[in-house]
Amino acid sequence: MDPQIQRAKLNDKTDVVTIGVGGNSLPFGGMLLKCLELGATPGKSCREYYTSPPEGEESITDKLARVQDEYINMLAKVHQAAPKAKVITVGYPAVLPQEGSACNRLALTELGSIKHADVDWLRDHVLKPLNTTIQQVTSFFGDRYVDVYSSSVGHDACQPAGTKWVEGICGDAEDYWPAKLPGTLLNCAPINKRVTLVHPNAEGHANTAAHVERAIRIALLDH
Repeated sequence: MDPQIQRAKLNDKTDVVTIGVGGNSLPFGGMLLKCLELGATPGKSCREYYTSPPEGEESITDKLARVQDEYINMLAKVHQAAPKAKVITVGYPAVLPQEGSACNRLALTELGSIKHADVDWLRDHVLKPLNTTIQQVTSFFGDRYVDVYSSSVGHDACQPAGTKWVEGICGDAEDYWPAKLPGTLLNCAPINKRVTLVHPNAEGHANTAAHVERAIRIALLDH
């Protein structure tokens, strides 16, 4: 986080800081890739893999605990660098459906081969706890948390185009996004898509921006 603090030139004159981190720290994208791999293998469970992991892999409990520690350390450094700033943290949207069975496991434009039970596990035991961790640490520091999950329910990666605010494993993106993911078998080129790994699309970004803008305006009024 230090390089980002330096690039942002935070100091005692900074009014507002917005922060959106945590997912890559798990890393959520890496977990999705592992769940894709295990989903294509009969009898293998993503939940079991991350609940009782093989040697060298963190359990989901350890991952979330580590992210919590990293988030605490990060916010402490932000407050140290910008002691007068209002700090706003941003949670993650509902990239996964309310029911895993809503996904078409043949569609890489959704969540591909990830088993429905594992989609439910990822939602309830990874994504939601990640948001809870961010919210709790934010509250501990007396900062403002922006919830974008609630407003994005029903706009997940398994919804049809035009409804989804999050692209699936493969999705529509600019040409600089890769069509193949190096070091993996994931290739979105045959369906003329890019590797998006449940990143928000324009509508998803617009929803988040509206909530963050509101939080910034409130922070400036309170400053």
